[in-house]
Amino acid sequence: MKKVLKIGMVNHFMPEPGVKHGGVVQMAHVLAQGLALRGHEVTVWTYSPRPSGALYRVQSLPGEHFARNWLGARLTFGLLGNIFFTLPSYKDLDVLVAHGDTALLWLRRPEVVRIMHGSGLGEALNSRNPLRFLLQLIIYLLELFSALVQRNSIGVSRNTTRYNPFVRKWICNGVDTQFFRPNESMRSRNPSILFVGTLGGRKRGTWLVELFQKYILPVHPDAVLHLVTEDGERLPGLVYHSGIPQDELSKLYQHCWVFASPSQYEGFGLPYLEAMASHTPVLATPNPGSLEVIGDNDYGILASDEEFADRLLDLLNNSDLRARLSAQGSIRAKELSLDRMLSQYESIFEQISQ
Repeated sequence: MKKVLKIGMVNHFMPEPGVKHGGVVQMAHVLAQGLALRGHEVTVWTYSPRPSGALYRVQSLPGEHFARNWLGARLTFGLLGNIFFTLPSYKDLDVLVAHGDTALLWLRRPEVVRIMHGSGLGEALNSRNPLRFLLQLIIYLLELFSALVQRNSIGVSRNTTRYNPFVRKWICNGVDTQFFRPNESMRSRNPSILFVGTLGGRKRGTWLVELFQKYILPVHPDAVLHLVTEDGERLPGLVYHSGIPQDELSKLYQHCWVFASPSQYEGFGLPYLEAMASHTPVLATPNPGSLEVIGDNDYGILASDEEFADRLLDLLNNSDLRARLSAQGSIRAKELSLDRMLSQYESIFEQISQ
């Protein structure tokens, strides 16, 4: 009989209605929910209320009001969070899992499992803002220290271990193929493109909007670019979706012809897999995450900045190409399933709890 584990988890936020959080928040929820569904007792320390339908319990992290204002958030994430994470009482747990700042958490729990969702160095190298560049370098130094003192540091991809030599294990993120699944009856009649990310920074949503206006609309005047991001400039063919729940995101993957991501850096890139599981072809720029998930154009198309618009037009113009990539992507989504990911984490947690 499988042992029921008491699992604690720490992350700044969990999914909140109408609030756009990043992929780390969603992965933290998916992992906590998946482990709870497998019968484990899961408690999450966070600044967020318990999400609707969550099977895990929620405890408040200290400093919530400070962490939710503009300046406080920037000081907390990557720096002060290291202190805030050490303040709760983590009693009677078999294992404690941390997604965020953990440079000091090992002082409270020597057997912390630190999940590295990316690299501060990778973020810094793709930052155009000098202040952000400096902040990410500081975070990278903290990541090195965290992994050095915490032997159970786990990367979400193989490439995560390359940036940090002290991270020797990795478990690739997994996609829920029961939730993200194909439904061809939902596919739009007119050409449609989906983007998930932010308009600025390394995700480069604004750059994709410029390509869409300059190269796609002149060829396909009825094309639509769906942007799951913050609200932006109202231009022809753009539809913004801000802070939408996961079921609406799933429908957008089913609706659109192509998922396009010009991101310069991803530690993993879960949206690639979500699109593949929905039989939606993926077009991405080469970065550590896309290279690992997509491979050498095995499960999608990788295109340089100079080729990106042309490859996007190829996909919109060629239904046979879209069908071939949909079939290949579906294979990849099954390889990197949520069940596989949960089983790997369970195995590590069981070893720690012995």
